[in-house]
Amino acid sequence: MTCLRDYQRRAVEQVCLAAKRGQKRVVVCQPVGSGKTEVQAELCRIARYPVNVVPLVDLMRQNRDRMELRLGEKVDIEQGANFAESIEGLRRRVIVASRDSLLSRSRFKAKAYERTTLVIVDECHVGITPRMEEMLKWYEDRGATIVGFSATPYKGKGKALRYWPRPQVVYSLWDAIHDGWLVSPTCHLSEAKSFDLTMVEDEAGEWDKGQLEAVLTAEHFAQEVTSLVLSTYRRKPSVVYACNRRQAELFVQIFERYGVRVSLVHCKQNPLVRKENMDAFTSNETQIIVNVGILGYGWDMPTLENVYMAAPTRSLSRYEQRLGRGTRCLPGILHPEMSRDERLAAIAASAKPTFHIYDITDSSRNHQLLNALQVLDAKCRRSAARRARMADLAAQGGIDATEAVRQADQLDLEELQAKTREIMEKRKRLVVGVTFDHATRDLFSEPEEGKKRRGWRMLYGKYKGEHLSAVPQGYLEWVLGSQKKATPFTAAVRSELARRKEAPNAQR
Repeated sequence: MTCLRDYQRRAVEQVCLAAKRGQKRVVVCQPVGSGKTEVQAELCRIARYPVNVVPLVDLMRQNRDRMELRLGEKVDIEQGANFAESIEGLRRRVIVASRDSLLSRSRFKAKAYERTTLVIVDECHVGITPRMEEMLKWYEDRGATIVGFSATPYKGKGKALRYWPRPQVVYSLWDAIHDGWLVSPTCHLSEAKSFDLTMVEDEAGEWDKGQLEAVLTAEHFAQEVTSLVLSTYRRKPSVVYACNRRQAELFVQIFERYGVRVSLVHCKQNPLVRKENMDAFTSNETQIIVNVGILGYGWDMPTLENVYMAAPTRSLSRYEQRLGRGTRCLPGILHPEMSRDERLAAIAASAKPTFHIYDITDSSRNHQLLNALQVLDAKCRRSAARRARMADLAAQGGIDATEAVRQADQLDLEELQAKTREIMEKRKRLVVGVTFDHATRDLFSEPEEGKKRRGWRMLYGKYKGEHLSAVPQGYLEWVLGSQKKATPFTAAVRSELARRKEAPNAQR
């Protein structure tokens, strides 16, 4: 069995405890590059008949190979023409299945799945449709525990997903970087002069797609993006996130004008062509890959050093998935036995001590766009002042994310302490100099002349603000007669008039 890291071991224990308590749905949140497959493999080792559901064919084969390596047993596949074996004696204990294949013609109801005790849903934030819910409910009704894994188990700006509960097991991206398991980014806020969102209409937090596309596919903007990439990528593996196919193809054309060969992948591309382009990038034939809708999740590229955000987004989950592509350490750098300080030192001494993320559309600070610092630092999203300070630092040529957060925390603490001291000084002056003198005040004496008297005061009219005892009796009687409804104020007026009847010398 593979030696698990401490947070991986905790995740396994917490999932098992939740299952023993009778919870049918459990969500595990772990960042990109933190080894979710290791946790999944350990859960498959513990469970009697587990099924691992994955959203992409490439992920399915990757998961199958890793499961077999870690479990030391053959793993069955359910995908396309491949059907999981259901004959007793030939049936394999663990099945890795394509989500789409399971849903096709209700293959999830086949005999091979009748005894399923655990369903692991990889990238559970993707594709939760009514049909998917129906499938998972079918397994639930037969006693299976459903466990979802994702680095971003939420949608949009952090809203809860359909079907899934809030994560019960959480290990954040910031935690993993801080603990020395992942590489920290250096953040650059690079404002493109030709990028202007003020001309794009914004309704209910959504941009007009046509107008946004016109801004992002303009020749000047594409020229600025490619110029930035060429001047900063240092011939290291780099990915450019484009908003659509038209923008991506324009980037490729401009790179070719400069004599730089790049790879292009998008969701409508011929699978064979896409594989050729991916292979060219992973084999280092090309150092730049331009992507639309393919490399958002499930892409493992530890040597990646530069991430360029040429597609603005308000989605926290989408941004974090993109950012996470660069956080993996180089192979062989870390070992489970290392202490935190040893891990941090090993990463710092490696060929990839950091990776770079460029927010090319950051003129958009006033348009509620996300950048890397906001994704890593939740306080930055809540505080406009903190966000502005960190953005100014990053715009000066790049800033280490972990150090930036530490500095921001320290500055916030100093400001809080200063405000606390100021308040305490004001309170001291207020108590001693304004209210009363502790040495001479007689607590049992009558109220001093000029002291503010307690009680009801006139709410309106020429005597507004005057204590009722100082208002002429005739005026009070008129007030009482003019009020149609009984209120606490009229009750106070009536009480004052009654007091005066009992005291002959009261003011009239």
